[in-house]
Amino acid sequence: MKRLALLCLLVLSALLVACSSTPSRSDNQCLTFEDKLQASDLSALTQGMAIELSNGLPKFDPNSNNNYGVLLVADFVNVNTLKSEPNALVMSDMMRTYLANIPGRKVVQVEFGKDIRLSDSGVVSLTRNLDLANKQKVGANQVVVGTYLNLQNKLIINLRAIDPSNQIISSAVVREINYTCSSGRLKVQN
Repeated sequence: MKRLALLCLLVLSALLVACSSTPSRSDNQCLTFEDKLQASDLSALTQGMAIELSNGLPKFDPNSNNNYGVLLVADFVNVNTLKSEPNALVMSDMMRTYLANIPGRKVVQVEFGKDIRLSDSGVVSLTRNLDLANKQKVGANQVVVGTYLNLQNKLIINLRAIDPSNQIISSAVVREINYTCSSGRLKVQN
């Protein structure tokens, strides 16, 4: 009986040691870009940004020939690299969908880096890509560019609509989302 009790005690001790030595997720590990996207309500975030951006755009006469409501919407890019990351493409697709669902708006998808670029001064330039040249003939009255900055405890998303004829920002929206990580769990603060 003593042997059985001692054996059970040893097994229980070994289990406790194994559980305590199991690596747990550190606070830094739960602050990845992917975790931040999963913790955020991307649908509400992008829909709200799309509506706010659209409300700030100039009102055009739908009967005129000035490409009323046509928006070239680029993929969101990391502001540090100006490249689109796979996980950010969902924000781009959601933005195009929400903008396309606003009455009077027509959305044309373009790729950042391939079809449009930001110059050193922040000016949008359209490339000489033949496919895009055809889109330029169709025309657009705004180019929508989204960038994001992934910091340790926050995610900053900028959205701008730029008039390609004069490079003036017609409408802009920014969201700053703060996060905390405690015991390996990510929480949105705002």
